[in-house]
Amino acid sequence: MIVCFDLETTGLDKYNDKIIEIAMIKFDENTFEIIDTYSSFVDPEREIPDIISNITNIFDSDINWAPKITDLREEILNFIWDSVLLWHNVNFDIDFFINNGIDVSKNAKIDTFFLANFLNFTQSSLNLEMLCSYYNIEFTWAHRAINDVKATVELFRAQLKDFSKLKKDKKRIVYYLFSLSSDTNVKILQNLIFTDFWEKIDLESFEKILLKNISKTEYVDEFISDENLECEDIVKFFDFPNKVEQRINQLNMTKQVFSGFNNGKKMLIEAPTWLWKSFAYLIPSIIYSIKNNKKVYISTKTKTLQDQLFLKDLDFLTKNLNIRFTYTKLKWRKNYISLKWFFDYIFIWNLMYSEVSFLIKISFWLLETRYWELDELTFYPDEYSYLRDLNSDWFSSLQEKNNYKDYEFLLKSRKSVEKANIVIINHSLLFTDLVAESKLLPDLNTLVIDEAHNIEDSITESLRESYNLKQLKEHFDKCEKIFNFKNIKKIDFLKTKETLLSNLEIIDDYAFSYLNKKIPNDNQYKNLLVLDDFFSDIDFTQILVKINLDLLDIVDKLKVINEYDFTKEIVFFDSIAKNIIDFFDKNNSKYFIKMISFIDRFWISFDYTLLNPWEYLNKNLWEKLDSCLLTSATLSIWNSFDYIKNIIKLDNFDFYTFESDFDYKKQATLFIPIDIWSVKNNWDDIVMFLKEFYLLVRWKVLTLLTSFSVIRKIYTSCNIDLKKQWINLYAQSIWWSKNKILANFTKSPDNSILLWTDSFWEWVDIPWDDLKYLVIHKFPFIVPNDPIFIARSSFFKDSFTEYAIPKAIIKLKQWFWRLIRTKNDTWLVILLDDRINNKWWEVFYGAFPADINIKKWTKNQFLDILKKKS
Repeated sequence: MIVCFDLETTGLDKYNDKIIEIAMIKFDENTFEIIDTYSSFVDPEREIPDIISNITNIFDSDINWAPKITDLREEILNFIWDSVLLWHNVNFDIDFFINNGIDVSKNAKIDTFFLANFLNFTQSSLNLEMLCSYYNIEFTWAHRAINDVKATVELFRAQLKDFSKLKKDKKRIVYYLFSLSSDTNVKILQNLIFTDFWEKIDLESFEKILLKNISKTEYVDEFISDENLECEDIVKFFDFPNKVEQRINQLNMTKQVFSGFNNGKKMLIEAPTWLWKSFAYLIPSIIYSIKNNKKVYISTKTKTLQDQLFLKDLDFLTKNLNIRFTYTKLKWRKNYISLKWFFDYIFIWNLMYSEVSFLIKISFWLLETRYWELDELTFYPDEYSYLRDLNSDWFSSLQEKNNYKDYEFLLKSRKSVEKANIVIINHSLLFTDLVAESKLLPDLNTLVIDEAHNIEDSITESLRESYNLKQLKEHFDKCEKIFNFKNIKKIDFLKTKETLLSNLEIIDDYAFSYLNKKIPNDNQYKNLLVLDDFFSDIDFTQILVKINLDLLDIVDKLKVINEYDFTKEIVFFDSIAKNIIDFFDKNNSKYFIKMISFIDRFWISFDYTLLNPWEYLNKNLWEKLDSCLLTSATLSIWNSFDYIKNIIKLDNFDFYTFESDFDYKKQATLFIPIDIWSVKNNWDDIVMFLKEFYLLVRWKVLTLLTSFSVIRKIYTSCNIDLKKQWINLYAQSIWWSKNKILANFTKSPDNSILLWTDSFWEWVDIPWDDLKYLVIHKFPFIVPNDPIFIARSSFFKDSFTEYAIPKAIIKLKQWFWRLIRTKNDTWLVILLDDRINNKWWEVFYGAFPADINIKKWTKNQFLDILKKKS
């Protein structure tokens, strides 16, 4: 028998939150005949939070007369008895049961998420609702327990049917990886799904199945060169009748880019959205590469743009440019799996429950991937530690003793780069490769950087180094498992490890104490800039010498072991030694921003990055390039490039602006209410206005907010009333993943409203006709206690006006300029930040087109006008 069950709770904390509803269905695992059902509200003995009522539709009035969990304990246990427990993300609900005195720890479990993780690995989201949609399972009133349980039973049935249709090789893979685990729950599922398939395979057969689908060759044939190519008139290559709308400034930008490349210029070009600037730099890059026998690199910040360039724009040009050229893309090492480490991982471990599902997913993907990039997959929290053990590294990939060298994705990608005219990369790889010992980017002489407004933030993150004790302990745990598996003597290793950890814990304790002095103890997350006083209370010299010697000893011990290749661990421990020395060297603080942070999951983390990235860029990148183009839609402020010029050191660049041919006075309206008064304190008025606005327009609204707490306030205040009018309110961070929010919104934009933060807006690309209204809550200032902002503020006389305000204007400009994409678009932007009505803050008008139609009315005047137009 299987019992499928679901709990609704007052929150996500299994220790402190309480159960408010239970539903269970008992059914036969072979026939799916329902044997019995159970459903009950539960009195949590506390008020239900508004956010939970909004999600579940369970209110205090529903549970006023409900029994307490202690009253239901015996009948729940009797219902379940010794049945297998089934649910989606089953561990979450099992933990709630156990912490509420219902001990089901000995019951076997089946998790539909476990199955979906490999059966549906191509899906961007694996939550229950999305999977039911995929399998055409009716799913109404989500987050009510009995409905969720019914849907999950049908999902499990569909998954078993889906599994039965798998090809023979995929079933062999599943059976083999199941057999490598001694976990009871894996064995139960194995017996259930393999009713008529018992073909056992070994590691060698498993390898053959995967390797026969992985070519030894890269996908780029040769570099194309033709010095006789006629290209004086670059515009002639824009010959795409009835396929691409030509725009005058797109052609002008193309001419400028091509001329700049030919004359060894470094250029910055601001070009508005939907000028199709990608073609304006791709076509001259292709022609320049072929004519001059030079590779051109094109770097982007976001995966969205990288995929657009590679999968759409370059594919289109390959088919329509009438000139043969080659192109590829390359990402940082961690975006590729190492087959060596993958097969080693499988060979060594007795696989845990979640590892089995993870490795089957990877195996299925290896059968289908074309570009070998791990970001083709979606990974979940527990999987990142497994993934770290599989990531490619340059050392092991190139070693002759690597039996999979010719198959390694990183090596094949690197060879493709050598043969390609155009190479698409991302900012992270570009800036990290500048300091790498083994370069991935050969012949980096001609470079295009799109999304150039992100350069400062990108280089800051790319060159960020960190250390935390939790991660170090995980690597030690891995080493010890390998020692045990290989019967390697480990006594000396363990002695050194213990003395090392003891000294590192002293440093952790000191850092924790330093944090608590500066930041109140009740903060769940703490992030602090390290100042000189951090080094004044204790002399780290002696303890750092001991730590460094112990790490060197650990590395030396691993190097002489022949039974296993510890290259990855050796590189890790070497890097940790360097990071610790760099962080605690008080004499290098003039070069680095040093930060200490605290999160429960990771304990104390020590991070540092460059203090002065602009000088670094100038010395290590700009001066070494033959020619370069930086471009974005948002680089200037009030027609001046002074801010971007100073922030990333563009002394030898030429600056250009190409205007849009859109009529913003007709296409866009900026509404600024004059009676909000204080966006910080007048919260009730703002919520009331937004609710009325949402109910009136009903659809295609994006509200951009600066914090998750504000999102929660709006959601809890508006959602129930909107739901009564069949309007969906999708809020970031409230139970839904980014992928689920986007999928639901694009499926029904005509009755949907979005609540997002800036990070989400940058990550996603919504079809232009799915949005019509943009609501901006506040100016997007950096958090004033951000360590990086505080440290770099020292370079400015007035950091607020010279640094904080320009960064906020650029971000606000980015929010707006991503909206209008065609001449037929019309847009309404609502800016709620009342500070713009103050003359001192009028500088923020620079984020919008000069000819935008600005309306300043009261809230009621605005809503009345909307009513008349609707």
